[in-house]
Amino acid sequence: MVTADENDGHARVDDTDDDMTPENENGCAELKRELAACLETDEGMRRQVALLTAIVRIFRDTLPCETEEEVARICLAVAEELTGSGIGFIGELNADGLFDTTTLSAAGWEACKVPRSEAEQMLKSMPNRGINRVGLTRHTSWIVNAPADHPDAVKKPDGHPPLTSFLGVPLRYAGGVTGMIALANKAGGYTDADRVDVEALAVVFVEALNRRRAERLVHDLNEELERKVLQTEAANRELEAFSYSVSHDLRAPLRHITGFVELLNKRDVGALDEKSRHYLEVISEAAVKMGGLIDDLLAFSRMGRAEMMRSRVEMGALVRDVIESLAHETAGREIAWEIAPLPAVVGDAAMLRLVLANLVGNALKYSRQVPRAVIGIGAETGHSGETRFFVRDNGAGFDMRYVDKLFGLFQRLHDPEQFEGTGVGLANVQRIIHRHGGRVWAEGEPGIGATFWFSLPKGEEGS
Repeated sequence: MVTADENDGHARVDDTDDDMTPENENGCAELKRELAACLETDEGMRRQVALLTAIVRIFRDTLPCETEEEVARICLAVAEELTGSGIGFIGELNADGLFDTTTLSAAGWEACKVPRSEAEQMLKSMPNRGINRVGLTRHTSWIVNAPADHPDAVKKPDGHPPLTSFLGVPLRYAGGVTGMIALANKAGGYTDADRVDVEALAVVFVEALNRRRAERLVHDLNEELERKVLQTEAANRELEAFSYSVSHDLRAPLRHITGFVELLNKRDVGALDEKSRHYLEVISEAAVKMGGLIDDLLAFSRMGRAEMMRSRVEMGALVRDVIESLAHETAGREIAWEIAPLPAVVGDAAMLRLVLANLVGNALKYSRQVPRAVIGIGAETGHSGETRFFVRDNGAGFDMRYVDKLFGLFQRLHDPEQFEGTGVGLANVQRIIHRHGGRVWAEGEPGIGATFWFSLPKGEEGS
Protein backbone atom coordinates (compact mmCIF):
# COMPACT_ATOMS: atom_id res chain seq x y z
CA MET A 1 0.00 0.00 0.00
CA VAL A 2 1.38 3.42 -0.96
CA THR A 3 1.17 6.28 1.67
CA ALA A 4 2.62 9.79 2.17
CA ASP A 5 5.09 10.33 5.02
CA GLU A 6 3.99 13.24 7.17
CA ASN A 7 7.57 14.26 7.96
CA ASP A 8 9.13 14.46 4.52
CA GLY A 9 6.17 14.23 2.15
CA HIS A 10 7.74 11.27 0.15
CA ALA A 11 5.76 8.22 -0.85
CA ARG A 12 6.68 4.88 0.64
CA VAL A 13 5.56 1.27 0.19
CA ASP A 14 3.84 -0.33 3.11
CA ASP A 15 4.33 -4.08 2.68
CA THR A 16 2.14 -5.07 5.56
CA ASP A 17 -0.99 -7.19 4.84
CA ASP A 18 -3.17 -5.09 7.04
CA ASP A 19 -4.31 -2.84 4.21
CA MET A 20 -4.70 -5.67 1.44
CA THR A 21 -8.14 -5.34 -0.06
CA PRO A 22 -10.24 -8.36 -1.21
CA GLU A 23 -9.86 -7.22 -4.82
CA ASN A 24 -6.06 -7.32 -4.55
CA GLU A 25 -6.14 -10.76 -2.96
CA ASN A 26 -8.25 -12.13 -5.85
CA GLY A 27 -5.92 -10.58 -8.40
CA CYS A 28 -2.84 -12.19 -6.88
CA ALA A 29 -4.51 -15.59 -6.76
CA GLU A 30 -5.47 -15.34 -10.44
CA LEU A 31 -1.92 -14.29 -11.32
CA LYS A 32 -0.52 -17.30 -9.49
CA ARG A 33 -2.89 -19.63 -11.36
CA GLU A 34 -1.87 -18.11 -14.69
CA LEU A 35 1.81 -18.49 -13.86
CA ALA A 36 1.25 -22.11 -12.82
CA ALA A 37 -0.67 -22.80 -16.05
CA CYS A 38 2.13 -21.25 -18.09
CA LEU A 39 4.71 -23.37 -16.33
CA GLU A 40 2.56 -26.46 -16.80
CA THR A 41 2.08 -25.65 -20.48
CA ASP A 42 5.79 -25.11 -20.96
CA GLU A 43 6.52 -28.49 -19.38
CA GLY A 44 3.92 -30.17 -21.57
CA MET A 45 5.39 -28.51 -24.63
CA ARG A 46 8.87 -29.66 -23.68
CA ARG A 47 7.61 -33.25 -23.31
CA GLN A 48 5.84 -33.11 -26.66
CA VAL A 49 8.93 -31.74 -28.41
CA ALA A 50 11.10 -34.41 -26.76
CA LEU A 51 8.67 -37.17 -27.83
CA LEU A 52 8.46 -35.94 -31.42
CA THR A 53 12.24 -35.68 -31.55
CA ALA A 54 12.51 -39.27 -30.30
CA ILE A 55 10.05 -40.48 -32.96
CA VAL A 56 11.97 -38.70 -35.71
CA ARG A 57 15.23 -40.22 -34.44
CA ILE A 58 13.79 -43.72 -34.60
CA PHE A 59 12.52 -43.33 -38.16
CA ARG A 60 15.70 -41.60 -39.29
CA ASP A 61 18.34 -43.69 -37.52
CA THR A 62 16.75 -47.06 -38.32
CA LEU A 63 16.65 -46.42 -42.08
CA PRO A 64 20.20 -47.71 -42.74
CA CYS A 65 19.86 -50.64 -40.33
CA GLU A 66 20.61 -54.00 -41.92
CA THR A 67 19.27 -56.22 -39.12
CA GLU A 68 16.22 -56.25 -36.89
CA GLU A 69 18.48 -56.26 -33.82
CA GLU A 70 20.02 -52.94 -34.89
CA VAL A 71 16.53 -51.47 -35.18
CA ALA A 72 15.66 -52.71 -31.68
CA ARG A 73 18.88 -51.36 -30.13
CA ILE A 74 18.29 -47.89 -31.57
CA CYS A 75 14.68 -47.81 -30.41
CA LEU A 76 15.65 -49.01 -26.94
CA ALA A 77 18.40 -46.41 -26.60
CA VAL A 78 15.95 -43.64 -27.61
CA ALA A 79 13.37 -44.88 -25.07
CA GLU A 80 15.96 -44.98 -22.28
CA GLU A 81 17.12 -41.46 -23.04
CA LEU A 82 13.58 -40.07 -23.31
CA THR A 83 12.50 -41.50 -19.95
CA GLY A 84 15.80 -41.23 -18.10
CA SER A 85 15.97 -45.02 -17.62
CA GLY A 86 19.12 -46.77 -16.51
CA ILE A 87 18.62 -50.04 -18.41
CA GLY A 88 16.06 -51.76 -20.63
CA PHE A 89 15.27 -54.55 -23.04
CA ILE A 90 12.93 -55.28 -25.95
CA GLY A 91 11.56 -58.82 -26.12
CA GLU A 92 9.40 -60.58 -28.70
CA LEU A 93 7.30 -63.57 -27.74
CA ASN A 94 7.31 -66.84 -29.68
CA ALA A 95 4.41 -69.27 -30.12
CA ASP A 96 5.25 -70.86 -26.75
CA GLY A 97 5.00 -67.52 -24.93
CA LEU A 98 8.78 -67.25 -24.37
CA PHE A 99 11.01 -64.29 -25.18
CA ASP A 100 13.04 -65.77 -28.01
CA THR A 101 14.05 -62.46 -29.63
CA THR A 102 15.42 -60.18 -26.94
CA THR A 103 17.60 -57.10 -27.27
CA LEU A 104 19.42 -55.42 -24.39
CA SER A 105 20.57 -51.85 -24.48
CA ALA A 106 24.25 -50.99 -24.25
CA ALA A 107 23.64 -49.81 -20.67
CA GLY A 108 21.94 -53.13 -19.94
CA TRP A 109 24.94 -55.11 -21.12
CA GLU A 110 27.27 -52.95 -19.04
CA ALA A 111 25.15 -53.45 -15.92
CA CYS A 112 24.90 -57.22 -16.48
CA LYS A 113 27.55 -59.12 -14.50
CA VAL A 114 26.84 -62.44 -16.25
CA PRO A 115 29.39 -63.42 -18.92
CA ARG A 116 28.21 -62.28 -22.36
CA SER A 117 27.97 -65.80 -23.82
CA GLU A 118 25.90 -67.06 -20.86
CA ALA A 119 23.67 -63.97 -20.93
CA GLU A 120 23.01 -64.37 -24.66
CA GLN A 121 22.04 -67.98 -24.08
CA MET A 122 19.71 -67.00 -21.22
CA LEU A 123 18.01 -64.37 -23.36
CA LYS A 124 16.95 -66.96 -25.93
CA SER A 125 13.68 -68.65 -24.92
CA MET A 126 13.66 -66.57 -21.74
CA PRO A 127 10.64 -67.40 -19.53
CA ASN A 128 7.90 -64.78 -19.43
CA ARG A 129 7.52 -64.51 -15.66
CA GLY A 130 7.78 -62.18 -12.68
CA ILE A 131 6.92 -58.53 -13.14
CA ASN A 132 7.68 -58.90 -16.86
CA ARG A 133 4.34 -60.61 -17.38
CA VAL A 134 2.12 -58.41 -15.18
CA GLY A 135 0.82 -56.23 -18.00
CA LEU A 136 1.22 -58.77 -20.77
CA THR A 137 -1.53 -60.90 -19.26
CA ARG A 138 -3.84 -57.86 -19.31
CA HIS A 139 -2.53 -56.45 -22.61
CA THR A 140 -1.84 -53.10 -20.97
CA SER A 141 1.16 -51.03 -19.87
CA TRP A 142 2.23 -51.22 -16.23
CA ILE A 143 4.46 -49.40 -13.76
CA VAL A 144 6.15 -51.00 -10.76
CA ASN A 145 8.12 -48.47 -8.73
CA ALA A 146 8.98 -50.92 -5.95
CA PRO A 147 9.93 -54.13 -7.85
CA ALA A 148 11.37 -55.94 -4.84
CA ASP A 149 8.09 -55.63 -2.92
CA HIS A 150 5.81 -56.65 -5.79
CA PRO A 151 3.92 -59.93 -5.19
CA ASP A 152 4.87 -61.24 -8.67
CA ALA A 153 8.58 -60.56 -8.21
CA VAL A 154 10.89 -63.56 -8.67
CA LYS A 155 14.51 -64.15 -7.79
CA LYS A 156 16.85 -62.73 -10.41
CA PRO A 157 19.73 -64.78 -11.85
CA ASP A 158 23.16 -64.13 -10.38
CA GLY A 159 24.71 -61.11 -12.05
CA HIS A 160 21.35 -59.58 -13.01
CA PRO A 161 21.39 -55.80 -12.31
CA PRO A 162 19.17 -54.76 -9.38
CA LEU A 163 15.86 -53.07 -10.22
CA THR A 164 14.65 -49.94 -8.46
CA SER A 165 11.75 -49.09 -10.78
CA PHE A 166 10.12 -50.70 -13.82
CA LEU A 167 7.95 -49.73 -16.80
CA GLY A 168 6.55 -52.30 -19.22
CA VAL A 169 4.77 -51.48 -22.50
CA PRO A 170 3.29 -54.21 -24.76
CA LEU A 171 4.21 -54.38 -28.44
CA ARG A 172 1.03 -54.73 -30.49
CA TYR A 173 0.65 -56.00 -34.02
CA ALA A 174 -2.24 -57.43 -36.06
CA GLY A 175 -4.61 -57.25 -33.11
CA GLY A 176 -2.39 -59.10 -30.64
CA VAL A 177 0.53 -58.60 -28.27
CA THR A 178 3.83 -59.72 -29.78
CA GLY A 179 6.24 -58.65 -27.04
CA MET A 180 7.21 -55.73 -24.83
CA ILE A 181 9.51 -52.80 -24.19
CA ALA A 182 10.85 -52.98 -20.64
CA LEU A 183 12.61 -50.02 -19.01
CA ALA A 184 14.05 -49.91 -15.51
CA ASN A 185 15.87 -47.87 -12.88
CA LYS A 186 14.59 -44.37 -13.46
CA ALA A 187 15.49 -42.17 -10.53
CA GLY A 188 12.35 -41.30 -8.60
CA GLY A 189 10.25 -43.90 -10.43
CA TYR A 190 8.08 -43.82 -13.55
CA THR A 191 5.01 -41.68 -14.13
CA ASP A 192 1.94 -41.89 -16.33
CA ALA A 193 3.60 -39.38 -18.64
CA ASP A 194 6.50 -41.83 -19.12
CA ARG A 195 4.01 -44.60 -19.87
CA VAL A 196 2.23 -42.50 -22.52
CA ASP A 197 5.53 -41.56 -24.16
CA VAL A 198 6.80 -45.14 -24.37
CA GLU A 199 3.43 -46.36 -25.69
CA ALA A 200 3.91 -43.93 -28.59
CA LEU A 201 7.47 -45.17 -29.11
CA ALA A 202 6.24 -48.77 -29.10
CA VAL A 203 4.00 -48.02 -32.10
CA VAL A 204 6.91 -46.38 -33.92
CA PHE A 205 9.21 -49.30 -33.10
CA VAL A 206 6.75 -51.86 -34.49
CA GLU A 207 6.45 -49.82 -37.70
CA ALA A 208 10.24 -49.52 -38.04
CA LEU A 209 10.70 -53.21 -37.32
CA ASN A 210 8.05 -54.26 -39.84
CA ARG A 211 9.57 -51.93 -42.42
CA ARG A 212 12.95 -53.60 -41.99
CA ARG A 213 11.37 -57.05 -42.16
CA ALA A 214 9.43 -56.10 -45.29
CA GLU A 215 12.62 -54.79 -46.89
CA ARG A 216 14.41 -58.00 -45.95
CA LEU A 217 11.56 -60.08 -47.36
CA VAL A 218 11.56 -58.11 -50.61
CA HIS A 219 15.35 -58.43 -50.81
CA ASP A 220 15.22 -62.19 -50.21
CA LEU A 221 12.38 -62.63 -52.72
CA ASN A 222 14.31 -60.62 -55.32
CA GLU A 223 17.40 -62.73 -54.74
CA GLU A 224 15.35 -65.92 -55.02
CA LEU A 225 13.68 -64.61 -58.16
CA GLU A 226 17.07 -63.73 -59.64
CA ARG A 227 18.33 -67.24 -58.88
CA LYS A 228 15.23 -68.75 -60.48
CA VAL A 229 15.65 -66.52 -63.55
CA LEU A 230 19.29 -67.54 -63.90
CA GLN A 231 18.38 -71.19 -63.47
CA THR A 232 15.59 -70.89 -66.01
CA GLU A 233 17.83 -69.11 -68.50
CA ALA A 234 20.49 -71.79 -68.07
CA ALA A 235 17.90 -74.54 -68.47
CA ASN A 236 16.50 -72.86 -71.57
CA ARG A 237 19.96 -72.53 -73.07
CA GLU A 238 20.65 -76.18 -72.39
CA LEU A 239 17.26 -77.17 -73.81
CA GLU A 240 17.78 -75.07 -76.91
CA ALA A 241 21.27 -76.47 -77.40
CA PHE A 242 19.94 -79.98 -76.90
CA SER A 243 17.02 -79.39 -79.26
CA TYR A 244 19.30 -77.94 -81.91
CA SER A 245 21.83 -80.75 -81.53
CA VAL A 246 19.21 -83.49 -81.63
CA SER A 247 17.38 -81.92 -84.53
CA HIS A 248 20.61 -81.44 -86.47
CA ASP A 249 21.86 -84.94 -85.71
CA LEU A 250 18.54 -86.49 -86.68
CA ARG A 251 18.76 -85.14 -90.18
CA ALA A 252 21.49 -87.57 -91.27
CA PRO A 253 19.69 -90.85 -90.36
CA LEU A 254 16.43 -89.38 -91.67
CA ARG A 255 18.07 -88.71 -95.01
CA HIS A 256 19.26 -92.31 -95.05
CA ILE A 257 15.75 -93.62 -94.41
CA THR A 258 14.23 -91.38 -97.07
CA GLY A 259 16.97 -92.24 -99.56
CA PHE A 260 16.67 -96.00 -99.18
CA VAL A 261 12.87 -95.83 -99.43
CA GLU A 262 13.25 -93.94 -102.71
CA LEU A 263 15.72 -96.57 -103.95
CA LEU A 264 13.25 -99.34 -103.10
CA ASN A 265 10.46 -97.51 -104.88
CA LYS A 266 12.62 -97.19 -108.01
CA ARG A 267 13.19 -100.91 -108.08
CA ASP A 268 10.60 -103.31 -109.42
CA VAL A 269 7.99 -102.99 -106.67
CA GLY A 270 5.88 -105.51 -108.54
CA ALA A 271 7.85 -108.19 -106.78
CA LEU A 272 6.48 -106.91 -103.47
CA ASP A 273 3.10 -107.91 -102.18
CA GLU A 274 0.48 -105.31 -101.22
CA LYS A 275 1.38 -105.40 -97.53
CA SER A 276 5.08 -104.74 -98.30
CA ARG A 277 4.15 -101.79 -100.52
CA HIS A 278 1.97 -100.45 -97.71
CA TYR A 279 4.92 -100.71 -95.34
CA LEU A 280 7.02 -98.62 -97.71
CA GLU A 281 4.28 -95.98 -97.87
CA VAL A 282 4.08 -95.83 -94.06
CA ILE A 283 7.87 -95.48 -93.80
CA SER A 284 7.88 -92.73 -96.41
CA GLU A 285 5.03 -90.79 -94.74
CA ALA A 286 6.66 -91.13 -91.32
CA ALA A 287 9.94 -89.80 -92.71
CA VAL A 288 8.15 -86.78 -94.16
CA LYS A 289 6.40 -86.12 -90.84
CA MET A 290 9.67 -86.45 -88.94
CA GLY A 291 11.30 -84.01 -91.36
CA GLY A 292 8.54 -81.48 -90.65
CA LEU A 293 8.89 -82.04 -86.92
CA ILE A 294 12.65 -81.47 -87.08
CA ASP A 295 12.14 -78.27 -89.07
CA ASP A 296 9.62 -77.00 -86.50
CA LEU A 297 11.87 -77.93 -83.61
CA LEU A 298 14.79 -76.07 -85.17
CA ALA A 299 12.56 -73.04 -85.78
CA PHE A 300 11.41 -73.15 -82.14
CA SER A 301 15.01 -73.34 -80.95
CA ARG A 302 16.13 -70.47 -83.18
CA MET A 303 13.21 -68.30 -82.05
CA GLY A 304 14.51 -68.37 -78.47
CA ARG A 305 17.93 -67.14 -79.55
CA ALA A 306 16.98 -64.69 -82.28
CA GLU A 307 17.63 -61.03 -81.55
CA MET A 308 14.51 -58.89 -81.49
CA MET A 309 14.36 -55.95 -83.89
CA ARG A 310 11.75 -53.60 -82.43
CA SER A 311 9.96 -51.09 -84.61
CA ARG A 312 6.48 -49.76 -85.29
CA VAL A 313 4.39 -52.59 -86.74
CA GLU A 314 1.13 -51.97 -88.60
CA MET A 315 -0.86 -55.03 -87.55
CA GLY A 316 -3.56 -54.48 -90.18
CA ALA A 317 -1.03 -54.62 -93.00
CA LEU A 318 0.61 -57.65 -91.41
CA VAL A 319 -2.72 -59.54 -91.30
CA ARG A 320 -3.41 -58.78 -94.98
CA ASP A 321 0.04 -60.04 -95.90
CA VAL A 322 -0.45 -63.27 -93.90
CA ILE A 323 -3.86 -63.97 -95.49
CA GLU A 324 -2.40 -63.42 -98.94
CA SER A 325 0.43 -65.86 -98.20
CA LEU A 326 -2.14 -68.52 -97.21
CA ALA A 327 -4.03 -68.32 -100.50
CA HIS A 328 -3.33 -71.99 -101.20
CA GLU A 329 -5.23 -72.86 -97.98
CA THR A 330 -8.28 -70.78 -98.93
CA ALA A 331 -8.61 -71.82 -102.59
CA GLY A 332 -12.00 -73.36 -103.31
CA ARG A 333 -13.38 -72.70 -99.84
CA GLU A 334 -16.21 -70.47 -98.73
CA ILE A 335 -14.68 -68.21 -96.05
CA ALA A 336 -16.16 -65.10 -94.50
CA TRP A 337 -13.38 -62.84 -93.23
CA GLU A 338 -14.38 -60.44 -90.46
CA ILE A 339 -11.34 -58.22 -90.02
CA ALA A 340 -11.65 -55.16 -87.81
CA PRO A 341 -9.28 -52.16 -87.95
CA LEU A 342 -6.12 -53.07 -86.03
CA PRO A 343 -3.84 -50.67 -84.15
CA ALA A 344 -0.11 -50.35 -84.62
CA VAL A 345 2.22 -51.80 -81.98
CA VAL A 346 5.90 -51.80 -81.15
CA GLY A 347 7.58 -55.15 -81.72
CA ASP A 348 9.55 -57.42 -84.00
CA ALA A 349 7.66 -57.48 -87.31
CA ALA A 350 9.04 -60.86 -88.45
CA MET A 351 8.18 -62.54 -85.16
CA LEU A 352 4.69 -61.03 -85.01
CA ARG A 353 4.09 -62.14 -88.60
CA LEU A 354 4.90 -65.69 -87.51
CA VAL A 355 2.40 -65.36 -84.64
CA LEU A 356 -0.37 -64.30 -87.00
CA ALA A 357 0.60 -66.92 -89.56
CA ASN A 358 0.27 -69.65 -86.95
CA LEU A 359 -3.04 -68.40 -85.54
CA VAL A 360 -4.68 -67.65 -88.89
CA GLY A 361 -3.32 -70.92 -90.32
CA ASN A 362 -4.83 -72.83 -87.39
CA ALA A 363 -8.16 -71.06 -87.86
CA LEU A 364 -8.19 -72.15 -91.52
CA LYS A 365 -7.14 -75.70 -90.67
CA TYR A 366 -9.63 -76.34 -87.87
CA SER A 367 -12.54 -74.80 -89.80
CA ARG A 368 -11.81 -76.90 -92.87
CA GLN A 369 -14.73 -79.27 -92.23
CA VAL A 370 -17.24 -76.42 -91.83
CA PRO A 371 -19.26 -75.64 -95.00
CA ARG A 372 -18.87 -71.90 -94.51
CA ALA A 373 -15.95 -70.82 -92.38
CA VAL A 374 -16.15 -67.54 -90.45
CA ILE A 375 -12.80 -66.19 -89.31
CA GLY A 376 -12.64 -62.98 -87.26
CA ILE A 377 -9.55 -60.94 -86.48
CA GLY A 378 -9.72 -57.93 -84.16
CA ALA A 379 -8.26 -56.02 -81.23
CA GLU A 380 -9.26 -54.42 -77.95
CA THR A 381 -7.39 -51.25 -76.99
CA GLY A 382 -9.27 -50.20 -73.88
CA HIS A 383 -7.17 -52.17 -71.43
CA SER A 384 -4.60 -50.50 -69.20
CA GLY A 385 -1.04 -50.98 -70.41
CA GLU A 386 -1.76 -53.55 -73.14
CA THR A 387 -3.48 -54.10 -76.47
CA ARG A 388 -5.30 -57.40 -76.95
CA PHE A 389 -5.62 -59.15 -80.31
CA PHE A 390 -7.74 -62.16 -81.20
CA VAL A 391 -8.21 -64.66 -84.02
CA ARG A 392 -11.61 -66.39 -83.91
CA ASP A 393 -13.03 -69.26 -85.97
CA ASN A 394 -16.19 -71.38 -86.05
CA GLY A 395 -14.35 -74.67 -86.49
CA ALA A 396 -13.68 -77.77 -84.40
CA GLY A 397 -13.01 -75.88 -81.13
CA PHE A 398 -11.63 -77.65 -78.07
CA ASP A 399 -12.52 -78.72 -74.54
CA MET A 400 -11.60 -75.98 -72.02
CA ARG A 401 -10.58 -78.66 -69.54
CA TYR A 402 -7.42 -79.09 -71.60
CA VAL A 403 -6.72 -75.42 -72.34
CA ASP A 404 -3.45 -75.53 -70.35
CA LYS A 405 -2.00 -78.00 -72.85
CA LEU A 406 -2.60 -75.84 -75.90
CA PHE A 407 0.62 -73.85 -75.76
CA GLY A 408 2.88 -76.70 -74.64
CA LEU A 409 5.55 -78.05 -76.96
CA PHE A 410 4.32 -81.11 -78.90
CA GLN A 411 0.91 -80.90 -77.22
CA ARG A 412 -2.10 -81.59 -79.47
CA LEU A 413 -5.79 -81.88 -78.61
CA HIS A 414 -6.99 -83.38 -81.90
CA ASP A 415 -6.34 -86.60 -83.77
CA PRO A 416 -3.37 -86.07 -86.15
CA GLU A 417 -5.21 -88.15 -88.73
CA GLN A 418 -7.99 -85.56 -88.67
CA PHE A 419 -5.88 -82.39 -88.39
CA GLU A 420 -2.21 -82.50 -89.32
CA GLY A 421 0.43 -80.75 -87.23
CA THR A 422 3.39 -81.22 -84.90
CA GLY A 423 2.26 -79.30 -81.82
CA VAL A 424 5.04 -76.71 -82.13
CA GLY A 425 3.18 -73.75 -83.69
CA LEU A 426 1.32 -72.54 -80.59
CA ALA A 427 4.39 -73.11 -78.42
CA ASN A 428 6.24 -70.79 -80.76
CA VAL A 429 3.41 -68.24 -80.54
CA GLN A 430 3.69 -68.24 -76.75
CA ARG A 431 7.47 -67.89 -76.82
CA ILE A 432 7.32 -64.92 -79.18
CA ILE A 433 4.60 -63.11 -77.25
CA HIS A 434 6.39 -63.69 -73.94
CA ARG A 435 9.56 -62.23 -75.43
CA HIS A 436 7.50 -59.15 -76.27
CA GLY A 437 6.33 -58.88 -72.66
CA GLY A 438 2.79 -60.04 -73.45
CA ARG A 439 0.66 -63.07 -72.72
CA VAL A 440 -1.44 -65.65 -74.59
CA TRP A 441 -4.67 -67.46 -73.78
CA ALA A 442 -7.53 -69.21 -75.56
CA GLU A 443 -11.25 -69.91 -75.32
CA GLY A 444 -13.12 -72.68 -77.07
CA GLU A 445 -16.02 -75.10 -77.21
CA PRO A 446 -16.09 -78.41 -79.09
CA GLY A 447 -17.94 -78.11 -82.39
CA ILE A 448 -18.51 -74.35 -81.92
CA GLY A 449 -15.08 -72.86 -82.52
CA ALA A 450 -12.15 -71.25 -80.78
CA THR A 451 -10.73 -67.81 -80.03
CA PHE A 452 -7.00 -67.32 -79.52
CA TRP A 453 -5.86 -64.16 -77.76
CA PHE A 454 -2.50 -62.47 -77.35
CA SER A 455 -1.61 -59.17 -75.73
CA LEU A 456 1.22 -56.74 -76.39
CA PRO A 457 2.37 -53.89 -74.14
CA LYS A 458 1.38 -50.45 -75.34
CA GLY A 459 4.47 -48.65 -76.65
CA GLU A 460 5.20 -45.03 -77.47
CA GLU A 461 4.85 -45.74 -81.18
CA GLY A 462 1.72 -47.84 -80.82
CA SER A 463 -1.83 -46.63 -80.42
